[in-house]
Amino acid sequence: MDQRSKLNIAVCDDDIFVTEQLSEWIKEYFVSNHLEEPNIYEFDNGEDLIKSEVKYDFVFLDIVIPGMNGINIGRRLLAQNEECLIYIITAYDSYLDAAMSLRVFRYISKPLDKSRIYRNIQDGLKIYTTSNTKILIETKNENIILRAPEIIYLEAQGHTLFVNTSEGKYISVRKMDYWEKTLDTRGFFRTHRSFIVNMEHVVRFDHSLVYLDTGVTAYLTKRNYQNFKHAFMMYLEGART
Repeated sequence: MDQRSKLNIAVCDDDIFVTEQLSEWIKEYFVSNHLEEPNIYEFDNGEDLIKSEVKYDFVFLDIVIPGMNGINIGRRLLAQNEECLIYIITAYDSYLDAAMSLRVFRYISKPLDKSRIYRNIQDGLKIYTTSNTKILIETKNENIILRAPEIIYLEAQGHTLFVNTSEGKYISVRKMDYWEKTLDTRGFFRTHRSFIVNMEHVVRFDHSLVYLDTGVTAYLTKRNYQNFKHAFMMYLEGART
């Protein structure tokens, strides 16, 4: 974990029992793993959360809450801090599509389970600790160093491999197999021989295409559909085999 400062974690639910239970489990996780305890902030409504001047690293957010709903709250939070990891908590599966479009970090259904919360915190900490890990993009003329989350997707066109990032597009001297191995544990998936996508940017998919929030569509092979669907649900749910 980044030792420069404590984690700031917000828990927002109009059910005080849920809020208190989550806060207790979060604190217990850090204590039991001998980690520095985070700053935990509790809210029973989205308006107060949005108005807070704290920069949150993790937010556990109920999707059905008085006033502004969790999806809109999440959008506001990501606009304030795009690196915030949002855990949507709900008893309503019908909100999954909206949560996917929001690019939440995890989608956790009620009733809450302590071991599952622990697992999701662990996954969040992996992202938190590796989000600043540098990735080297080697081109013929220069070397570009970026963080893995800044890579949106990779596309092979003939013998040319484009690495599309939030900073621009680069032609990599490395091949797809290298990138598939390098990005394997970082939330990326090779949907097609010509595409690797960052699942953080996936808004929807069908049996042949994956749609990204940048407007790009990546090919998805039929044989990869079930594997991608499973990997994406694992990405949302925080499950690990």
